[in-house]
Amino acid sequence: MKRTFCALLTAAGLCLTLAVLPAPASAFTDVSGDTAEAVEVLYSLGIVSGYSDGAYHPSDGLTRAQFCKLAVLAEGHGDQVTGSAYRTLFSDVTGSHWAAPYINLAYEEGLVSGYGDGTFGPDDAVTVGQAVTVALHLLGYTTEDVGPFWPEDYMSMGEKLGLLDGISSDPNHALTRGEAALLLYGLLSQTDKEGGDYIDKLCASRVTDAVLLDVDAEADDGTDGLVQICTSQGLSYYEPAEELASALAGSRGTLLLDKSGAACGFLPDDTVSRTVTISDVSATGITDTSGSFHSISNSVNVLLDDTLTTYGSSWYDLEGRNTVTLYYNKKGTVDLVTASQAVAYEGVSLSGYYEGASPNTAAPDTITLLGIELPVADSGRSSLSQFSVGDRITVTLDGAGEVISAASSSQQQVSQYGVLGNGEVVLSCGLTAKGTLTNNSSAQTGELVKVTSTGVGKLSVTPAESSVSLALDLTKNTLGSIPLADNVVVYERVKESAVVEIDLDEILVSTVSSSKIDFYATNTDGEVSVLLLDDVTGSAYTYGILESGEQSGGSGSMSYVNATVSVENSAGTSQSYLTGQTVRDGAMGGIAVDGDGKAVAVVTLSQSNSVARSSFDGEDAVVLNGVRVPISDEVQVYNADNGTWITLSQAKAYTDTFTIYYSGTLGTDAVVRVIATQ
Repeated sequence: MKRTFCALLTAAGLCLTLAVLPAPASAFTDVSGDTAEAVEVLYSLGIVSGYSDGAYHPSDGLTRAQFCKLAVLAEGHGDQVTGSAYRTLFSDVTGSHWAAPYINLAYEEGLVSGYGDGTFGPDDAVTVGQAVTVALHLLGYTTEDVGPFWPEDYMSMGEKLGLLDGISSDPNHALTRGEAALLLYGLLSQTDKEGGDYIDKLCASRVTDAVLLDVDAEADDGTDGLVQICTSQGLSYYEPAEELASALAGSRGTLLLDKSGAACGFLPDDTVSRTVTISDVSATGITDTSGSFHSISNSVNVLLDDTLTTYGSSWYDLEGRNTVTLYYNKKGTVDLVTASQAVAYEGVSLSGYYEGASPNTAAPDTITLLGIELPVADSGRSSLSQFSVGDRITVTLDGAGEVISAASSSQQQVSQYGVLGNGEVVLSCGLTAKGTLTNNSSAQTGELVKVTSTGVGKLSVTPAESSVSLALDLTKNTLGSIPLADNVVVYERVKESAVVEIDLDEILVSTVSSSKIDFYATNTDGEVSVLLLDDVTGSAYTYGILESGEQSGGSGSMSYVNATVSVENSAGTSQSYLTGQTVRDGAMGGIAVDGDGKAVAVVTLSQSNSVARSSFDGEDAVVLNGVRVPISDEVQVYNADNGTWITLSQAKAYTDTFTIYYSGTLGTDAVVRVIATQ
């Protein structure tokens, strides 16, 4: 996935161009609390769905026909409805009625009944009393078990079982979509009349006491798109039978498996978890930044970098982490800790003027270099103690970003590169250098630069450009004969556009000619550590609907008219940028912009029409003309019917035919950039 530099480019008006929208916490935009959890779980099980606008509409009512469908799906009998189709059991539900298969099956199984006059009233609002009755029938209860008085006895039994939590107690109240989700969600944790777990209707087997870590994980063998869980036995991965809601990640509960062993749903339990930011770690527990202490016993399991260990043997390794998530059992004690990944600063070296230390230079806990406050490891204090503020030094960091050694810059000097912002540079290692820029006459915001410390609080930057005559060979992982470092940082731009950081695996061709390589730098081991490409992957463009325009100015005979272009996507509509290219208004395409607010390149995407939903490989790729084409992580998805930008999962729920827009060439380097419903 490309890393962008929106914060650096605000002054240049490029924030829209380079912003990456965060993944939504929920599959739906208008539910929260208990209703959100209910909807997410039922959505993952294929029982409920939302609307094309990305919302669930929890306040909308439900008809009797719609609730019949929900009941059949909640029973796990959605695959049986075809046997009940094309028959007329009620005079107002003909065999061709959309809900006939569901109504007929629900009637045959004793879940619902008609009005007694041969009609069913499919379009009538379903009431709470009717819905609770259906729910109790799903649990196997009959009038003999519940009582003769309807709806009073059914409402009483429903309340006793907890099915009415969050739902109106008025049996004549028209049930809403939100209440239906709460009612059906309540079923999942019930035992039926015979004492069996209701959830077994919806799965073939279960994994209990599991923490759902990720719904789109990559296993050690490179297989991606997997469901990852953690139990007391360690980590496990499962193929997903259906899309699990990402909002469920981090929950503890029961993973549901189908007959093939694929994950078909997840049911959270009622235990709690808490994510805290670490202030201090000791052998007895963790103190968070609010000052609260969380006691943890030595035997508690700790998930650390995909390895399950115990707190007693790993607590000191948590000091390099930013946050931990504490999982509590039903007794209220912590029984699992998961830690955030250590920041990948292993082996990073920085050179500059020693700007400050705390509490002192003799035994510093933190130092400041290049405007960056760096924590000091115990092993780094002795080497730092020989230096004073104002000295030029080079420090080396560990994986957590702590200084582990220091040397004079006259003995060890490193070159450092990053992306220029307003008074700061985001270095290739991920840290941000800050200071007064003393020489940046030719460098533009968003440009890759070499940064040098010229004094306490002062930085000099120069564009990172050089003549490169070496080709990139990804079959050998070399630039010419120079090997690529394992942690090589790759940037891309289009001509003079602002750069984006990309992953090496986004390059889909095996070789890149020297004409497409603008710059490279090597580390102390002689390996390529920084690489700047010119429009190799297409990731430096912002994609969406192109809009052409004009910008006029001047007066009299000195007036002028310049062509402009903007792009609309899920982030909104960008500002208009000057362009010398002809732009077809309304075309799907992309623009690349420089630090001066000029569109240095505009492209129109190729398209493939009438692509079926079955052509998609999840959200990772789609098959076009027999060729598997990867889908960009930043893919834009457009609902052509109502002119809104939605998610891919929402688009798949909305229609089964799409227009696919892609950059590159099919069979070589094509990547899907925009998907539109058709």
